[in-house]
Amino acid sequence: MATARTVPELDALVAEAVRATSVPVAFIAVPGEGGEIVKAARGWNIELIPPQCAFAGRIAGSQDVVVVPDTTKDKRFAAHPLVTGPPNIRFFAGAPIYDDGQFVGVLSVIDRSPRSLATDQVVALRLLARQAAREFAIRRELDELNDRFREFFEQTDDLVMSISGNGRLLHANETVFNTLGFTREELSSQPLFRVVDADARSEFESALADVMESGEPRIVETVFLTPSGRKITVEGSLRPRVVEGKAMMARVIFRDISERKEFETELGNARDAALEAARLKTQFLTNVSHEIRTPMNGIIGMLDLLLSTKQNEEQRDYAVQAKASADHLLSIVNNILYVSNVEASGLGAAAVDFDLFRTLQRIVQVIEVAALGKELSVKFHYDDRLPPIIRGNQGKLRQIVTNLMENAVKFTEEGSVGLKVLLQTDTDTHRVVRFEVKDSGIGISEEDRLLLFEKFSQVEGMSTRRYQGAGLGLATARQLVETLGGLIDVDSAPGQGSTFWFTIPFPKQSTTRKPIASSDLEFKEKRVLLIDQFPTSRKIVRHYLESTWEMRVDESTNATSTLAAIRAATGDPYRVIIYDAMPDLDPLSFAREVRSDPALAGVGLVHLLNAGAPLNREAMRDAGITAAVSKPVGQGELFDSLAVALAQDALGLARAASQPSDSRPAPKHVSPEMRKSVKVLLAEDNFLNAKLTLSQLSKMGYDADSVPNGKEAIEAVAKKDYKIVLMDCQMPICDGYQATIEIRRWEKEKGLKPRRIIAMTANALEGDREKCLAAGMDDYLAKPTKHEELETALARYFAG
Repeated sequence: MATARTVPELDALVAEAVRATSVPVAFIAVPGEGGEIVKAARGWNIELIPPQCAFAGRIAGSQDVVVVPDTTKDKRFAAHPLVTGPPNIRFFAGAPIYDDGQFVGVLSVIDRSPRSLATDQVVALRLLARQAAREFAIRRELDELNDRFREFFEQTDDLVMSISGNGRLLHANETVFNTLGFTREELSSQPLFRVVDADARSEFESALADVMESGEPRIVETVFLTPSGRKITVEGSLRPRVVEGKAMMARVIFRDISERKEFETELGNARDAALEAARLKTQFLTNVSHEIRTPMNGIIGMLDLLLSTKQNEEQRDYAVQAKASADHLLSIVNNILYVSNVEASGLGAAAVDFDLFRTLQRIVQVIEVAALGKELSVKFHYDDRLPPIIRGNQGKLRQIVTNLMENAVKFTEEGSVGLKVLLQTDTDTHRVVRFEVKDSGIGISEEDRLLLFEKFSQVEGMSTRRYQGAGLGLATARQLVETLGGLIDVDSAPGQGSTFWFTIPFPKQSTTRKPIASSDLEFKEKRVLLIDQFPTSRKIVRHYLESTWEMRVDESTNATSTLAAIRAATGDPYRVIIYDAMPDLDPLSFAREVRSDPALAGVGLVHLLNAGAPLNREAMRDAGITAAVSKPVGQGELFDSLAVALAQDALGLARAASQPSDSRPAPKHVSPEMRKSVKVLLAEDNFLNAKLTLSQLSKMGYDADSVPNGKEAIEAVAKKDYKIVLMDCQMPICDGYQATIEIRRWEKEKGLKPRRIIAMTANALEGDREKCLAAGMDDYLAKPTKHEELETALARYFAG
């Protein structure tokens, strides 16, 4: 007898199969002992199908959905007992389920009347079978994990325990008793607190009580006392076991850190001594260097004045020699001062050209995700007087801003955290930029403010204990700001929030530089309809649309009201609909409903996908979805999707920064026949970019395929004779550079004529083209790719 079905995920899949195909019965069955075991069923109360009535065996080996419109006319089912007798099945469709390449069962739908399935119903069965395969894989992995956990539980050197709310030991591995020196009966007969050192007992009791009350895990460090009096320091995370909203017990894996604590104490003492010695040394070198340099400047200045007066030849020679010696001595002093600064602050990376706005924008996007668990809005203001490209230490600046913004989110429970970037001073040689990180958090007293930026010191008090201390983040920020020649401070008061600010001087460029990439596409005043179930996500998307791009935004809650709204907006139509899943219509069906109305043909559809949700590009493309963005939504990704959705408003407007390209001239005319004769492969991991580029290629008359990473590009080239490969440089699994190297190696081994490989990259700074050519690519295009530039690069293939 088969065990009862207990997999709700599979039950949901068969229910969806019934709904999608409009049949009365659907079930998932797998081969087993005594027949086929039914794992889930809808419309048929059965748990085991006898061998003579099996379904799976009849389509084993099939790689796709098998549809039998009339079972009495199909040799595989004509003699089936359930066809010739009750319940007289007349229609069958089955989607095979494979787990890691192995056939494991079938998702079947049956009916008593002959019928057929539409294409979208077959697609639905195929997708549901794949989801079932994922569920089987998850179950298999869980079983393996359980086995590994049991093995780990007994063999690990860590102390594994389950503790009740009153401190009783419920379960433990043998390591607990071997390490602490107590028998199982001795530890189980008394509260665990009894074997905790007296100095650490109250803190451990408090931590356990807090975990049981809040239901939230907590990292604890405590000290156990063995019968011989030896102290063992351990560290672990108390994790509650919550049942129906109430913590029943806490599990913990304690690691013995006694040796580490001793080492940390010794290391701390050595560190303090070394720091003090380095401080004294650095202070001495700095003081001496400054003391020497002051009179040296006077000496050099006087010699310059002397050289400007009238002298005879001998006097001038003496003055020139003295000036040269003084300059040399000043150089030595400056070198000493530089070394002392290096010892104090460390060597930094060289200054580079970078896009300040995009660097900060990425930081803000990460912080927005970190703040999603709180009632916080994250704001970003950037002074438009600042140039698009500046020269400086990008890595250090990124670390400073990240440290300050993470600190602001950490100490702010509700309200806002904002980053403001302003041009403070503009001179002939430098721009001084002021960065402000403002929060509405707990604030800082004047006494504590003086300690904030000190090394190895923390503000003592309730706030530090509650938030686990400020660490070295602020001290590091101060050190980095000072190495960049800037100033840092904070304005704050208890209960009134804080504003951390710093200023950095950036040298002006000798020549005007263009942004890495830009676009003339105009979003301003375009009308958008937004549907998102989650308030925080909706708030972020609306902020980008309204505050960043000045678009007009309306909101809706369901498919019915949405369709009514867009049909009513005839005089002022919506240009884009950005939508999440809706309660009354699934995303693909909603898209088909919109596309079925000729009056709505011009509206762009941008689908918001939950993080980790499967991306079925073919189904989305068939339904008419223009673009898709995964949550949490970033500003850059949303911009890309809107650019695709509004592409028909901006044909020919997208442009990239100035870029080098292949020096060979393209033929003046490439005929449609020539284009059709060339097979093109696009390697691009971004769904939006792939969709846009494939559309461009189709309009040009080229026949193109697409793969999402470099590994699949290598495999595709080996299977089909692609003449041109458009290669994105940054892809998962295998990037464009490595893929090109592998393709060139394979061509050489096979003695084949090299394909033409064209790089497509978002990087457009100096050295990127050389990197592409060094990997073996023939040409180079920077994103966003202009239609004419792509056409010219492709046409060079015909130049010979």
